[in-house]
Amino acid sequence: MKMNFKKSILSVAAAVLFVTSSVAQFNGSIEFTKKVGTIDVNYMYYVSGDNIRIDEITDGKIEGYQLINLKTSEFKGVSPDRKMYMDVPNKRPATELNVKVEKTGKTKEFQGVKCSEIVVTCADKDRKIVYYMAKGDYNFFIPMLETLNRKENQSMFFLEIPDMKGYFPMKSTEYAISTGAVVSELTAGKITKSKIDAGKFEIPSDFKKFER
Repeated sequence: MKMNFKKSILSVAAAVLFVTSSVAQFNGSIEFTKKVGTIDVNYMYYVSGDNIRIDEITDGKIEGYQLINLKTSEFKGVSPDRKMYMDVPNKRPATELNVKVEKTGKTKEFQGVKCSEIVVTCADKDRKIVYYMAKGDYNFFIPMLETLNRKENQSMFFLEIPDMKGYFPMKSTEYAISTGAVVSELTAGKITKSKIDAGKFEIPSDFKKFER
């Protein structure tokens, strides 16, 4: 049997590309807005491998930012105005939640991406959160939430959903079950895949460490 050498090479290349893409990690930036009551806060994620930076922005100005290293689980808070930074310990104990997770099968498009609706309900906390999940290469997201260890419903409820590796919530809305009122809402904006300069994840040399 004769082997078509060109076809063989192309098949191998395609297989390598498939394997590489299947384990790819998002690198780039994600804009998003958090709304609590009448207050809107803008954030920007920068992701490069195991390094993540989260900027909190008000009126176009960076009020502060967080640096996270997923490999070492290090988490630092940085204040540009005060030219200071501090290590943030992850010592908060795990919280046990009794939640109901419903993958409704409904879909909706955000930023040109088809997203699946998932509803997480916790009667004990009188809260329901409706997530619209984008499936992709967002493998940084779950380790990031685990490192931040925030005791807010948006984060804690997400971590209760099984099989979410690679997913990112393009929109999530938290409701009070008893009243139906919106408590908080997170909405992703522009998502840009790009190489992020390593300097984004470095603390300026003239910043001082804050010691408690």
